[in-house]
Amino acid sequence: MKNNLLENFIVYLFNSKTIFYLILIVATLIVIPNIDRESLWLDEIFSATASLKTSSLDLMFSKYISRDGNPPLYYVLLFYWGKIFGSGDFEIRLLSYVVTLLGLILSYLLIKKHFSRKLAILFLFLSAFTPGVLYYAQEARMYSLLYALSSLASIIFLIFLKRIRGSQKIENMLLIYYFLVGVLICYTHHFGSLIIFLLSFVTIIYSLVLKKNRSAITILVVSIFIGILGMIWLIFQFYFVDMGNHIKQISWDRNNLKNIIFNFSTIFAVNKFGVAALLILLAPILRNFNYFLILVKKYSIILLPVLLLFLTSYLISIMIFTISERYLIVTVPLILLFISFIFNELFDNNKIFVFLYIIGLLILSVFGNYTYKKQNWRDASKYIQNKIYFSPNSKVPIKSLLDGSFDRLMFVSYYFMESKYVYSPDGPKIQDNCDLIYVDGHTNEEEIKRTLVEYNINIPYEILNFNKVFVVIKKRN
Repeated sequence: MKNNLLENFIVYLFNSKTIFYLILIVATLIVIPNIDRESLWLDEIFSATASLKTSSLDLMFSKYISRDGNPPLYYVLLFYWGKIFGSGDFEIRLLSYVVTLLGLILSYLLIKKHFSRKLAILFLFLSAFTPGVLYYAQEARMYSLLYALSSLASIIFLIFLKRIRGSQKIENMLLIYYFLVGVLICYTHHFGSLIIFLLSFVTIIYSLVLKKNRSAITILVVSIFIGILGMIWLIFQFYFVDMGNHIKQISWDRNNLKNIIFNFSTIFAVNKFGVAALLILLAPILRNFNYFLILVKKYSIILLPVLLLFLTSYLISIMIFTISERYLIVTVPLILLFISFIFNELFDNNKIFVFLYIIGLLILSVFGNYTYKKQNWRDASKYIQNKIYFSPNSKVPIKSLLDGSFDRLMFVSYYFMESKYVYSPDGPKIQDNCDLIYVDGHTNEEEIKRTLVEYNINIPYEILNFNKVFVVIKKRN
């Protein structure tokens, strides 16, 4: 009897016209209270400095973006967003959530129109309650935009496959959407260019295998135009950014693929305990294992671009050491779409278990997004300003990660401590009439101690830890 009541409630919930709004409201209640709970971390400070501490787009490109290597779309959006809504931590991170929200809404509408409402609701549940998706929705970086565009591109990719399989013509408007999303994603992140290339590649191969040559030619032509416009940024980089030196500079550590894969899994479930919990919740849904294998085979093509991207990433990681699990967020929509299709097929006989999986995902998302910690540059900067004695000629000593003057650590002075502080990238130093010896992030306490030994700092000192932002000061009596 209780199961019947719960099943009836789940059916009512999925059929309700308000469920769409309820999902978005719950996601908003998870994100909004957390947007400025933690300090901007180093890369967010770069975004804020490049976009909000410059008076014009020309200056933003010449001083920051031309030397950064990442495509410019997010920075341009943040530049205008800041002009309209302000430049506080809350305001600049809000852009990421607005982009995520638009991505969720447009994804829902596309799936509902071209597949089914139930499938659209399932994908909306999974996408809106995946912890990593909501985490990047409150970070002042391009990954929320990358996720939103990847979702749209992945859904259009599936619509293409459906049209091709059914020998139906691909509508011109759908091709225009794919072109626009493809160009935008190329100007968001280099892994955006990679995923759109792989989606096009799989679609063309699929068309040729089914002998739908006209569809293959159509997708090829659209993809060529995407590539031509995407190449404009690459040409700009070739002339203005020494990418070889840039990659060498930012590759401070070798890729550990085991860690990257584990960290990627936490996008879905916060930590290893969350991963285990979701697997346990998933087990009852897959109890008819033979049928599950049939469904996996049926929808396996959805995961083909994911496998190709992981393979490509592995090959890249052999040559350069700049692969991060963050970049792999372009594959998350495809994985969630795959799960959505499986759940859609199994839903009628597994309503309760599917619902429990979604509730488990929601609980993990609430836990993850209310407990995450970031480098606390905000409090570290306040401490330096309010608690440390500076003489008029003192500098904030850092150890430069990069050669030359382009160092993200230096942007902390522009954003949090303003221009009255001057950064010295020469490493720790003892200054007369100044208590500050060293500031660093992106490291750990043992590395800080090794650096101090390397620079012959032998006076008594204290290391203050602001959640992986380390402030080293002269020891007080």
